[in-house]
Amino acid sequence: AVAWEAGKPLSMEEVEVAPPQAMEVRDKILYTALCHTDVYFWEANGQTPVFPRILGHEAGGIVESVGEGVTELVPGDHVLPVFTGECKECAHCMSEESNLYDLLRINVDRGVMIDDGQSRFTIDGKPIFHFLGTSTFSEYTVIHVGCVAKIDPEAPLDKVCLLSC
Repeated sequence: AVAWEAGKPLSMEEVEVAPPQAMEVRDKILYTALCHTDVYFWEANGQTPVFPRILGHEAGGIVESVGEGVTELVPGDHVLPVFTGECKECAHCMSEESNLYDLLRINVDRGVMIDDGQSRFTIDGKPIFHFLGTSTFSEYTVIHVGCVAKIDPEAPLDKVCLLSC
């Protein structure tokens, strides 16, 4: 579902989703939910909007493929995308007080992947921007590995998808 501009109805589109690059994961989204945050940024009230984009950040899915360097996830793993990720190595992520890793913090204006500044979504060669690094209103999405949480495969994805917010 592509938001072409602020406040306009979302449009169901055929979107090309590129393979994951280094330290990225391509997930098949099986369940997604609508959060007020998605609506707020779709309406673009009091902000500089980034469009066209694929919204969504509450979801549950399975890993479809992994990029180079990803060792903690394999295709088939059940996962939740999270918009505040962690590298698990820096002082912030290792702290007992906070894991607010600067690079993977909430950034509603970025719209592209952090490693190369490019989108993994295109329509007819035109880039479609990401949202909160997750873009779960797409059947497939590419996410930095630090923003993907592996969960127990017995957890019902249709219910736990809400936890990813």
